Amino acid sequence: MVEDEMLCRLEVRDLLEADGYAVVEAGNAAQALERLDDAVGLVVTDVRMPGPMDGLALAREVMRRRPNMAVVVVSALVAPRPGDLPDGIPFVARPYLESRLHEAISEALAARAAHG
Repeated sequence: MVEDEMLCRLEVRDLLEADGYAVVEAGNAAQALERLDDAVGLVVTDVRMPGPMDGLALAREVMRRRPNMAVVVVSALVAPRPGDLPDGIPFVARPYLESRLHEAISEALAARAAHG
């Protein structure tokens, strides 16, 4: 989970852990890329973060490095424009229903399974 705002990060972490995921947290894109290893199968990232790389750029970089990685992008403030995200990466607007996040995760995992 990549999110610079602690309360938002805790909320999503709790949702993911309730679904059985072991969650690795990062506060920005650089930390996320440092922690990206073979044990990570899903990246959930906010769009707006401190540092030179936002969540849209992080999603593209994750896909460049690990094409079979499932990625979900979320934001309350910024919606991606066409072409901002690679195919198969769902976007969830905040505030979101828990069910929409679950749907997006399922969509991202299915897209990666079909890709790889």
